[in-house]
Amino acid sequence: MKINSTFTAEPMPLDVLEATEKGVNQFLSAACGLTAHWGLYSVLAGHEWAYFNDRIPLATYRPLMQRFNPQRFNAEEWADLLLEAGMKFFMITSKHHDGFCLWNSQLTDFKVTNSAFKRDVIAELAVALQDRGIALHFYYSLVDWTYPAYRTDWKAYIAYYQGQIRELCTQYGPIAGVLFDGYWPRQEFEGDEIDYFSARGHWDLATTYQLIHDLQPDAVITNNTHIAPLPGEDYQVSELDLPGENTQGFNTLETGRKSLASWFNLNTGWSYQPRHHQVMPLEQIMTYYRQMQKQKAVLMLNVGPRPFGDIHPDEQLVLRQFGRAIKSTIL
Repeated sequence: MKINSTFTAEPMPLDVLEATEKGVNQFLSAACGLTAHWGLYSVLAGHEWAYFNDRIPLATYRPLMQRFNPQRFNAEEWADLLLEAGMKFFMITSKHHDGFCLWNSQLTDFKVTNSAFKRDVIAELAVALQDRGIALHFYYSLVDWTYPAYRTDWKAYIAYYQGQIRELCTQYGPIAGVLFDGYWPRQEFEGDEIDYFSARGHWDLATTYQLIHDLQPDAVITNNTHIAPLPGEDYQVSELDLPGENTQGFNTLETGRKSLASWFNLNTGWSYQPRHHQVMPLEQIMTYYRQMQKQKAVLMLNVGPRPFGDIHPDEQLVLRQFGRAIKSTIL
């Protein structure tokens, strides 16, 4: 993959709906939130792109569902940790690029309720978070390496993913935000990357954004495009960078009038990777937090829960330390 200096973004009507002022203000006032990358790839204890990176055949990857049995998962404990960490919202990977869904979608059989675990992770988290006043956000990958229509019938795939967005926006109570990933207009794909990543047409983002804002008016939308926000997007997220910086080589230096957020890993990589375990020290987290506060922007920290269903004890420890630190700062 390489970055193009010139690009053409998907055309968007200027009148596409945006989130309510209440929803945007709630997001900004949150100041910090936690995200989690969790799915079948966690069983492999490696990269969340393992299906692509290792070119794993689907016939080999699908049976991982019978190994996904996170008996230690407890939504109540996750939600309690968020409270202790001072987090006001939680974002979960409802579906990553591998197409595996963490909820009981009626549109596919490649989902958590068909795994050895059998339980709807999103449903349990939604209740636990709502009970504690913590807002729920969804990460959703536009790219889907395993759903057949993604490669063979673009119109059918658009209907599929928009149907899933409707499910997520209607089955789990109030939703505070949706982050899309996989659409990178400046990215140029080469070789078999094209088969995995290149869209076969427009993503029909205008209809998707309109759908979310109709069903969940307070939900803020962003798309991890690494360009300035498109119409219908409510904030701009910088991946592994502070707003307006580009140490990673793929972020844009441009910041518009929309709210800003920065997204950092608490550990090495986005997913559970025990062979590269290195938790960010509290001092670094606090530095990011103060920098984001100066910019009136939102800090998002990511964890990679283990295949057993828990968040690593070292990650839990620093999150609790962070919660105490920001509480003392506020007091």
